[in-house]
Amino acid sequence: MKQSLTVLFSGLCLLFLSCFGGDKEDEFSEITTYATQNGIKVKDTLGIFVHIDEVGTGAKPNANNTVILYYKGYYLDDVIFDKTKDSIPLSLKLSSAIPGLQSGIRLFAKDGKGTIIIPSAKAYGDNPPFGVRKNAILVYDINIVEIN
Repeated sequence: MKQSLTVLFSGLCLLFLSCFGGDKEDEFSEITTYATQNGIKVKDTLGIFVHIDEVGTGAKPNANNTVILYYKGYYLDDVIFDKTKDSIPLSLKLSSAIPGLQSGIRLFAKDGKGTIIIPSAKAYGDNPPFGVRKNAILVYDINIVEIN
């Protein structure tokens, strides 16, 4: 069983290489290695990778929704670049989020929890805000509190 899952995962990895191309193949390799080493089972969707711990209940958000969530944003080397305070969630208009978060968060409903791994092209690329590394792969642990 374990061998067949490894073969399936490897096949999926090759299938999705076309989503990245060029230097992005290195990012794909970094992401899959990170996911494997951290026991994260990933689902590729539109070039991002999502691990769902809990889907949540109710309707999932769309671009017009505001999502209230707790999150921790960090790099593959586990250096945190941003996070919500323990008792204060973020109110995020989904349409204003980076493309990778927009796609990933749409897979969760209220009380959903999981991890979103975003290649640099779906994050900030070479034009990040202050305090975020240029061309960085970003990892977000999220916990959806409310969808409005």
